[in-house]
Amino acid sequence: MIEIDCTEMDLDDQLGLASAVSDALGGRGVALVKDAKLVIDAVSALAAGDVAAAVRAYVAKRADASHYSVETEGDVIKVHTPDPLARSRGRRDTGELLPPNLMKCPFCGFVTPYKELYDIHFRSHGFMM
Repeated sequence: MIEIDCTEMDLDDQLGLASAVSDALGGRGVALVKDAKLVIDAVSALAAGDVAAAVRAYVAKRADASHYSVETEGDVIKVHTPDPLARSRGRRDTGELLPPNLMKCPFCGFVTPYKELYDIHFRSHGFMM
């Protein structure tokens, strides 16, 4: 199964990518959003290279295309964005959409990869851990 890892993209960009990839495949497959990734439902034989080319074409049309990168690892295509925290912007959550090495303050949006610094910051809001 071919999968596009676009967890760094916000939902609007994911839907745009799914539409562009489905159009580029011309009926040979359909890109479907599953969790924070896209999976390709292939109607006929499809190579990961065909899907990767469609993803690269979508990224190339963006105004900030030079800040994006697309990597292929077997049947997984990863899209890296210039702002990997875009998914969590504007949300009041505990950071479940962040990369696993980052922690986000649920009160103000402070982000850090360091547990000790996060603990100190969290306590500054008046809560004890």
